[in-house]
Amino acid sequence: MTRDPMLWLLQANDSSYPSGAYAHSFGLEELVELQLVRNATDLENFLTCQIIPALLTFEIPHFAQAHTAANASQLDALLALDAELDAWRIPAEICDASRRIGSQRLELLASLAPSPLILDLRAATPRAHHLIVTALELSSLPLPRAARAFAYQALSGLTSSSMKLIRIGQNACQHILHRSLEKIGTEIDSAIASPPDGWFNPLLEIASLRHARSNARLFIS
Repeated sequence: MTRDPMLWLLQANDSSYPSGAYAHSFGLEELVELQLVRNATDLENFLTCQIIPALLTFEIPHFAQAHTAANASQLDALLALDAELDAWRIPAEICDASRRIGSQRLELLASLAPSPLILDLRAATPRAHHLIVTALELSSLPLPRAARAFAYQALSGLTSSSMKLIRIGQNACQHILHRSLEKIGTEIDSAIASPPDGWFNPLLEIASLRHARSNARLFIS
């Protein structure tokens, strides 16, 4: 990392950081195809009703555990959390997307900051899940700040994807992103302290399963 963790955060969360996330919509493309997300209002409702609850009840609590394990250099705990994510991500397309992004971030991280823990994780599971790698990337930051950065990645990735899928401009996306971050920001601290309960999200899972068999698609997932 850099000597200044905030400068590293800016680099790792920048859109130019080559994670490959731009190629994934995580089910949003199929929801647009099904006309369940057609405009800015639908997009904001999707984030509010589907994505934010999943982040607060599962992703962020899981991220908190991975962040703690990374700070304690507990490789076995990181590997166990990585394996657990496979059980939670039912659609193969979503699981593969997470591992594709994670592998790209892990490979770059190993070249930028080849610590023993980073190299050991890459050796044990070179296609680690994105959540695990991000927790390791941001382990030099306090957990509340790192968790907010992770939430930002998730929400901004979907708003960026939406501009390629529906008639929506950058300004509208930024307004939606701003309101979504406001909604989640007040809940992150309690989510950090909670166990990962999971989130029943069949709509997004079905969309991902359908997307894997689409005849034409813009995104990998």
